[in-house]
Amino acid sequence: MFLLVLIASSVVVSGVDLKIDENTVYLIKDLDKYEKIIADMRTVVDNLKRETVEQKKHINDYENNQHSADIMSINSEIERLKLYSGFVDLRGPGIYLTVSDSTIEDESIDIMKRLIHDVDITVLLNDLKAAGAEAIVVNSKRIINVSEVVCAGPLLGINGEKVSAPFLISAIGDMDALYDAVNEEGTYAYELKNKYGMEVVTRKTYVLVPKFHGDDYQINFATSIER
Repeated sequence: MFLLVLIASSVVVSGVDLKIDENTVYLIKDLDKYEKIIADMRTVVDNLKRETVEQKKHINDYENNQHSADIMSINSEIERLKLYSGFVDLRGPGIYLTVSDSTIEDESIDIMKRLIHDVDITVLLNDLKAAGAEAIVVNSKRIINVSEVVCAGPLLGINGEKVSAPFLISAIGDMDALYDAVNEEGTYAYELKNKYGMEVVTRKTYVLVPKFHGDDYQINFATSIER
């Protein structure tokens, strides 16, 4: 604007006509207007750049938060699967069940029927599971979905390790339901105790069930199915 005033005031200098026509004056006015438009556009561009930077920051913050949420969700799922699979220590209400060979001297009962076998422990474990046991351990060996209870001479093989009588079974669940599953008349444990003279002692209490410690836990034949 200063340039326009300067030129307009200098049309006549010392009585000399500078011959600046009307088109030149309008052209100068247009140049001033374009300069203002360009300045306004630069302001808009600068504002857009700042908004772009802010948007990128918001997007980065969102992505970082989303990644953190995804990681937390995955870790939570891993912990849940470890819990259900027997790979964490647990404690809770339940029972202690001690089972050992018969001590009675009754020759009418076959000696093999007075000894605790793998099938006896297996049936007791199934009865406890049916009664709602959430976690079971036998002589510190956690029972999981692939655990085996097999005969190993005078011992039993559990999770690849040999254990001997007496067999201490700890189970977490409803105390009364678990207790009844191995004490009520007609149950397998009741028969072992009252028909064959096995030592079967049950106690309601709070128990600790350690996690699975087997080193050879492998899946060799099963494969997952993609959905």
